[in-house]
Amino acid sequence: MTSICWEVKRLKSPFRYQATEYDCVPTSIINALQYLFEREEIPPEVILKVMQYSLDTINSRGEAGVLGTTRIAIDMILQWLMAYSKIVQKKFSVSCKYLFGDDVHLRQNNKIVSCLNRGGVALLNVSYDDKASIFHYLLALKADEEYLYLFDPYYRKRKFSDTALIWLGNTNDDRQAPNLKVERKRLDMYQHKKYSMGLSDERECCIIERI
Repeated sequence: MTSICWEVKRLKSPFRYQATEYDCVPTSIINALQYLFEREEIPPEVILKVMQYSLDTINSRGEAGVLGTTRIAIDMILQWLMAYSKIVQKKFSVSCKYLFGDDVHLRQNNKIVSCLNRGGVALLNVSYDDKASIFHYLLALKADEEYLYLFDPYYRKRKFSDTALIWLGNTNDDRQAPNLKVERKRLDMYQHKKYSMGLSDERECCIIERI
């Protein structure tokens, strides 16, 4: 009986979807940690701090969070995770890097695919439309020569009409499986196109690994 309970306890939690239109960043960070660690290995304080530092924007009407999460807040979350894992909870050991600008690309010897090949994850900031009016965070899990395989935290049912974007769906038995694959050449476009990483000065990415 003890061994059965232990097996249940060690199951990883399924990926989650956004609760609102704006929380793609904290949702993707939590999904990243659920992918890298088993449920009992994630201290509740980690989830608290991710949510506490996220959704730090305020619009002109004084509404909090409706402009998403800023670069400063994302970097703060990563720095806190690193410090916490080194000083407070050494069993929860992570390496985090915030990349921006020309460091964010999918060409030869890029840091994103290298991280994925080592078993880590990458949080990519992409354009959600062709007008650069909305940006969105996705979790990259795997890569091959043509595609990146991602978990998009924005729940949907319909497939994309764009052939560069292939919706894999929400029904896979593996609850930590990718639900989307995107052509690498689309992601790496230096222009505003749906699910492209966009212009150089807009590019940002977080790579997270268990160490």
